[in-house]
Amino acid sequence: MGLGLGIPGTALLLMERSDLLAYAVFGSVVGMYGRDPRRLQRLKDQLLGAALMLCAGICGIAVAPLGLHGWTLLAGGIFWAVLSSVVADHHGLKPGGAFFPLFAFGALGTLPVGETLALDGLIAFVATALFSILLGQMARFGPAAEYGIKTLPIPWPNIGRRAVTYLVVILVAGSIGIFLHAEHLQWTMAGAAVPLAAGNARGRIKRGAHRIAGTLAGIAVLLGLQLLEPSELVIGCCIILLMFPTEAYMVRNYGLALSFFTPLIILMLQLANPVIGIQMVWDCAMGNLLGVIVGIVVAAIIERRPRLQYSSGVVG
Repeated sequence: MGLGLGIPGTALLLMERSDLLAYAVFGSVVGMYGRDPRRLQRLKDQLLGAALMLCAGICGIAVAPLGLHGWTLLAGGIFWAVLSSVVADHHGLKPGGAFFPLFAFGALGTLPVGETLALDGLIAFVATALFSILLGQMARFGPAAEYGIKTLPIPWPNIGRRAVTYLVVILVAGSIGIFLHAEHLQWTMAGAAVPLAAGNARGRIKRGAHRIAGTLAGIAVLLGLQLLEPSELVIGCCIILLMFPTEAYMVRNYGLALSFFTPLIILMLQLANPVIGIQMVWDCAMGNLLGVIVGIVVAAIIERRPRLQYSSGVVG
C-alpha cells in the first residue's frame, strides 16, 4: 500500500499536480484487497476489488461536472453501497463491506471540477489502481496458515439482509443529513456504512466507537499539521506517508487506522479544492457522528425481528 500510493503520488508531486492526489489515493485502495497469500486468489480479489472501486469512482468522476448533491448524491451512494455489499459478501472480499466504493463515489463525485470531465484525474485514478494490482502480484507472502486467512461462504439470505440494511441505514442517515442541510453528505453516508461491516450489534457499537474516536484523533493530528502551515509539497508527502499506517492497522485496530486515514482524506480534499478550510473538519466530525449513530440504531431496529424469530425457534 505504501508503494501503491508512494510511487504514483511522488510522480504527481514531481509534475506539480498535487491536486490529483485524491484520485491516486482511491486508486491505491485496490491494494487493500490483496491480502491472500495465494497469488491467483490475490489476483482475483484485487481484480474484483478494482472493479468495484473503478466503477464507483469513475461514476463519481463522470457525474462530478453536474454538481452532485442532495437526493441525487444519496441515490448514487445507496446504489453503490448495496451493490458493493452484495459483491463483497458473496466473494468474501477483505476488507469487507461497502465503505471504500461508497466513499470513492461520494468523494470523487463532489470534487469541484467545473463543467468539464476531470480526464487527468480519471487517468491518475485508473493508472494507480492498475499499478496496485501489479504490485500485488509482485509481492510474496509466507504460508497461508501464518496469516489465518479463511473465508466462509455467506448464505444468500444473509447477503440480501445486509444489503437491505445498507439501503435503509444510508437512506435514513442521508435523509437526516439533507434535512439538516449537511454540506458534505458523503461523510454522513460513509459514517453510516462503517458499523455495518461488523456482524452483530456489539461489533457495530465497537466499530462505531472506533470510527468516532479515530476520526477525532485524526482531526487533532490534522489541526496540528495545519498550525505548521505546510506547503503543498509537504502536504502531498504527508498524504503519501499516512497511507502506510492506515493499511498497517486497518484490520488490527480500526480506530488507530482512522487516526491516520482521516487527516489523509481531508488533506487530499484540500489539495483538490484549496477553498476548503476549517469547515471541512467540522463537517467531517459531525457527518461521521450522525452517520455512525444512525447506522448503529437503525441496523439494530431492522435486525431485531429476525433475531427474535430465531430465538423462538421460528427460523431454523
